[in-house]
Amino acid sequence: MTDVIKKYIVFAFQIVIVISFIIGTYFLITRPASSGDESLFVNDLNLIKSQGWITAIATKVSITYLLLAYPFSFFLPDFMALRLVNVLLFLLLLLYFVKWGAIKNKMFFFYLLFYSSTGWFTAGTNDVIFVVCSIVFFNEVYKALEDKQNSKVTLLWCSLIVVFFTRELFYVYAPIFLFSLYLLYRKGILLFQKPLIPLALFVFFIVVNIPSLQKNHALSYDHKMPPKEVKATWGQRQYLGQLLVNEGKLENYQHPSWEETEAYLDKNGVKSLPISTLDGMLFDYKLTITEFCKDFADVFKGTIRQMGLIMPIILCFLLYQVFRQKITYNLYVPFVNLVMIAIFSLIIISYVESRWLIAPFIMGMLYYSDIEWDKKINSNLIYLNYTATIAISVYGIYKMFLFFI
Repeated sequence: MTDVIKKYIVFAFQIVIVISFIIGTYFLITRPASSGDESLFVNDLNLIKSQGWITAIATKVSITYLLLAYPFSFFLPDFMALRLVNVLLFLLLLLYFVKWGAIKNKMFFFYLLFYSSTGWFTAGTNDVIFVVCSIVFFNEVYKALEDKQNSKVTLLWCSLIVVFFTRELFYVYAPIFLFSLYLLYRKGILLFQKPLIPLALFVFFIVVNIPSLQKNHALSYDHKMPPKEVKATWGQRQYLGQLLVNEGKLENYQHPSWEETEAYLDKNGVKSLPISTLDGMLFDYKLTITEFCKDFADVFKGTIRQMGLIMPIILCFLLYQVFRQKITYNLYVPFVNLVMIAIFSLIIISYVESRWLIAPFIMGMLYYSDIEWDKKINSNLIYLNYTATIAISVYGIYKMFLFFI
């Protein structure tokens, strides 16, 4: 492949990615108001305005996210206030990468735009604050392990604290968060530099959580409850959904209605479906193993639509280095991706939602851009990824164009 062809491929890649990002973002940010989980947070904002913060927190809401959206809701519709916060958080993430991300390869920003054309930051949910703070945590750990400049331990702790108080999803990530801190300890990184700032932030969130701690004996997280008259749980509904999918009675990535779930329990007994996600993992070992393999493959295939060939490349790079017994701190990011995909594939019996893995996926793109810059991967793979990404983007633009006409 000549240098001229390579330049044309890179130029085409950059142009197509920018167009895809602009069209995709517009398409998703203009979606109907309060669609999907966004309605939950709109209702929570309304609850705060009508009954006050103390009552809302006692009822359980996402405090970190709503604290940011609340001021905007006085001069914007609630759903717009929620979306604006997430757009601003996305811009803040870009600023972080530009100023403090220690980005070696500027192509990373095009990879990030390509992934972001999926619109992960455009919906009015608390996913974005969780994702942005998780990315900052992972990148600060990565910078410290790689001996990059300006690693900020205080920022690392503050990001982790916000993640902890934002979503219960934190507990799924907890093993990899703890492992990350352990690696920093092993490398001799001083973990408690300027501890007063993280400590003050932690105390602040504990104090604002007091109404929930008093009433529920738990922190205040967004609480997606079934209708009051329903006795079934989300775990039972999701588990039944997978059973019905496997029987060909329900399309994949769908859930049965609450009425169908209740009817199933009435017919087969309360113990016929597991109550929680953990119960579901232990309910039927054969099904758990089968769904683990299927979900892992589905997530892996999904990354190609979202990231091109980046995930296959970095995971193959990880396995190649392990095979050669060259296990170093440099493998931290692909290891995080492999472990988090495996964890979600194991504990989720129905289907894994890609939004749960946004933070490690974006870090995977950053890692890929680094090993690309350091010439640790074959140049033919790099240009193959450019070409594949162009094809995926053009197809996505075509699909969106069909929708508009």
